[in-house]
Amino acid sequence: MENSHILFVSLNRVMMKYQARKKLLLISGSLLIGSVSGHAIATVVAHQNSDKPTINAQQKTPTKWGIFNVECGLSHTLPDDPMMAFGLPGESMVHDFYGNKETDAFTTVGDLHATPETTCTSRADSSAYWSPQMLNTSTGEIIKPSMMKTYYRNTDIRYPVVPFPAGLQLMIGEHESTRSKPGVSYLCHINKNGGTYYNDPPASCPLYDGENTLFSLSFSFPNCWDGKNIKPPHHGPRNAVHDINGVCPSDYPVKIPQLQMNIGYHLPKNTDISALKLSMNPEMVKGQAIPKWGSLYTAHADFFNGWKEDAIEYVVDNCLNQERKCDKNIPFTAFPTSADSYVRGGDYATSRFGDADSMLIKKGKGQSPEQQKVAYLKFNVPDKSVVEDLPYKDIYIHFYGANVASKEQHMLYFYETSNDWDEYGITQENAPSCSGKWVARSWMGWSGNAMYRNSESIANVVKAAWEKGQSEISFCVNTDDKNIETRLGSQEGSKPAFLYFESKQDMTSPGWNEDKQ
Repeated sequence: MENSHILFVSLNRVMMKYQARKKLLLISGSLLIGSVSGHAIATVVAHQNSDKPTINAQQKTPTKWGIFNVECGLSHTLPDDPMMAFGLPGESMVHDFYGNKETDAFTTVGDLHATPETTCTSRADSSAYWSPQMLNTSTGEIIKPSMMKTYYRNTDIRYPVVPFPAGLQLMIGEHESTRSKPGVSYLCHINKNGGTYYNDPPASCPLYDGENTLFSLSFSFPNCWDGKNIKPPHHGPRNAVHDINGVCPSDYPVKIPQLQMNIGYHLPKNTDISALKLSMNPEMVKGQAIPKWGSLYTAHADFFNGWKEDAIEYVVDNCLNQERKCDKNIPFTAFPTSADSYVRGGDYATSRFGDADSMLIKKGKGQSPEQQKVAYLKFNVPDKSVVEDLPYKDIYIHFYGANVASKEQHMLYFYETSNDWDEYGITQENAPSCSGKWVARSWMGWSGNAMYRNSESIANVVKAAWEKGQSEISFCVNTDDKNIETRLGSQEGSKPAFLYFESKQDMTSPGWNEDKQ
């Protein structure tokens, strides 16, 4: 009952927001644009093949992407499937499970959050991922996956995505297939930077490291949800399809993040790829499961959403719907500045910059007063009860910044300061003091691009605020003696700094310690 309630509330919340906030505009008779909880939704209204995935190479204009990723080791292997054989342990094909460490035939969305331990690189991701076990029929050896890497992406930010509803289940591929199919491809790695994708399984792959082959099954999941069904049906149309050039069909109007899942297998030299088989549903004889194996055309993969709500909302808003490559920078939760501004000396000592779309900082040592620029950041301190149960790694200031002109590397310094300032009233003449011992630093390495970076830990500042009962903390930011002018993002420029509760951890692979089946 509790799990049903979780699913109902999540689904109802998503669709109520969708219905309440969509304001549709007809464009050229074929495109409708609306929003869900502040996230735009694009819908195609017409004769589209909803089963056909996007092929960006056919688009006339380049699209801007948002993307992040997690890497997950093999957790365990079981003949279970909580999606298609729920409550039937041992009656499914044998699956390799990644991510959530407790996934089995009885797993519900409530279980994913109640037992959130994961093999993935983000502790905020307690999702379950799984794929069929692989067998090398030439040797009789079970091939365990080296790792699984999933990219979450929006390949056209003109059409934003919305967060997954809690417990959403998605599938890609067909376990009875005998031919190539959309969304499933086969990758031969050439080196760590890339390789060649094939629609059909190749006969062999080149050596990856001089001794072994690295072969991957690659899955591009559907990213347009029907807004109704939290899991795929056993028969008939699925609950999600692929977009068409970034836009969702009218029967599947909710655009969600697309998973690009790559499952890598290190194979011995000269491995015959055609000898590789994948587990299929067993033949049940007098209650005994008789294993069956299929060709690589039976490749498929499953996803059961267990992301922490704050985390997936953060990456949707700040990565996938922006032109940002967030890599593995995913917080448990993050709080944007409640106020930000900068002050400047000399003739600008009484000027106010609270409505500026960016902030400038420069120590200006030995230079004219006009060159002295200091940024101020204020954050609301979350109630300790909100975050104390989160196994966050640390707390940082996550900020957007770049050098204005110089290509030289340098250091930024963060100082704790008084909360007695207002972003629209602060000037150099009335600003709180910015001096004493810094509480954190951040190295401004030259990349040529503005980007989000982390400060050193400010956990002690936040914990001290909790002990004192403070509801706010403030920082001022300055450069080092190199006097390199630096530009920081602001709320007004849609690039605020965040009080950032880190979720990153090392990938683990406990499944490699299991006895081979």
